[in-house]
Amino acid sequence: MSKLSENDQDLFEKANPVFNTAKTTLFQMARQGNPHAIAISEKMGLTEDTQKSRSFSIGADEETTFRIILETRYNMMGSLAQNSGFPVFVDLPCGYTPRAIEMSEQGIEYFGLDLPPVISEMGGIIPPLISKNNRHLVHFCPVDATNFKSLEKALDDAKGNICINTEGLLMYFTDAEMITFLENISKLLEIQGGCWITADPEIAPEHIRIRSAIQPGGEDFDTYRMLSEKADLGGLKNMLQLRYGHEKEDFKKAEAILSEHGLKAERVRIAGHLEKTKAFSTLTSDQKKAVIKAVEDIAFWKIVSVGSARNTNGTTHHFTIHSELTDGVLDLRMTGRLDSLTAPQLLAAYEAQSVSGAIRKVVVDCNTLDYISSAGLRSLMIMKKGCKEGVCLTGVNDTIADILMKTGFNEILDIRIVSSDD
Repeated sequence: MSKLSENDQDLFEKANPVFNTAKTTLFQMARQGNPHAIAISEKMGLTEDTQKSRSFSIGADEETTFRIILETRYNMMGSLAQNSGFPVFVDLPCGYTPRAIEMSEQGIEYFGLDLPPVISEMGGIIPPLISKNNRHLVHFCPVDATNFKSLEKALDDAKGNICINTEGLLMYFTDAEMITFLENISKLLEIQGGCWITADPEIAPEHIRIRSAIQPGGEDFDTYRMLSEKADLGGLKNMLQLRYGHEKEDFKKAEAILSEHGLKAERVRIAGHLEKTKAFSTLTSDQKKAVIKAVEDIAFWKIVSVGSARNTNGTTHHFTIHSELTDGVLDLRMTGRLDSLTAPQLLAAYEAQSVSGAIRKVVVDCNTLDYISSAGLRSLMIMKKGCKEGVCLTGVNDTIADILMKTGFNEILDIRIVSSDD
């Protein structure tokens, strides 16, 4: 994949501000002594100053907790993937971690899937760090996790059962995106066989429990607010997230949701993995005991297919966008899916027209729009903030209307729904 321009990078981060936090994660791994992470960080020119994302920063009070969680998750995910015995590891999102190097050294085929800006960088940095004999095992592919066609295309060359890893992804999905993603995972496992391992549903309880154990009686920290600020779309507490203090009841609900999509989860507790991390060794004896007790029931989920997958979403139309500015009103007509891959095109069209004249209102024709993700919603919000008379969506079908209502955007934007009787 060709390297993206600086403007392309900016547009992707505006539409998907979460993706750039992956550089913070990489830099933290380098600071913890991972030799491959150090090599990647140096190639990317990351320093104490540059590694801070424009979208997210972490305070000193949270750093110890963050380091413990990061190191535990990274090590445990690798261990579970190896123990699965499956020959293909699918990293979604792959971010900037050195997982590709480590997996290829063990003879495991690696597929790093992420947004185009990440893939553009990693595709040039990682291969030279891998031995020539193992480079054929590593693949980097741009995808949108809610777009089955992009996932299917990325895994065209995967040979054998797959082990899908999702870390740092699910907590940013709306309910509509989660349903779509579960359909995609179910179909992938039905086609390829294998399993899906994720650490995401229990991130909030894990963070709260570890931090409270390290600093008992300390200042309260709203983990959900932190996640929402990173997502930049308000409070995202979707159907698969377990709430602190409600883990058992929420897991039962999650089991039912997974079952509807032909999936079944086994909880694999993190106990025993956390104590092996360097970050954990920096704690006092009392803190170590408190943390171990606090996380005794925190787990990763290993999910397998146990039934037929639902119909997956497919791109009915190739994405296109037409724009026309008349007397301060920008008319936009979109076809296909407005997701994390295509939302930057919407912003590019908006910014191109804003240069030629002031835009007081945006009218979006949604008659041939198949789907809209949080990245698309975020792009609409950016336009709304820049227009005196806001954004109006016309020709909204039932699918888009349902997404807008579930996310509360029907109360933020001017929505004109197409009647089912029309």
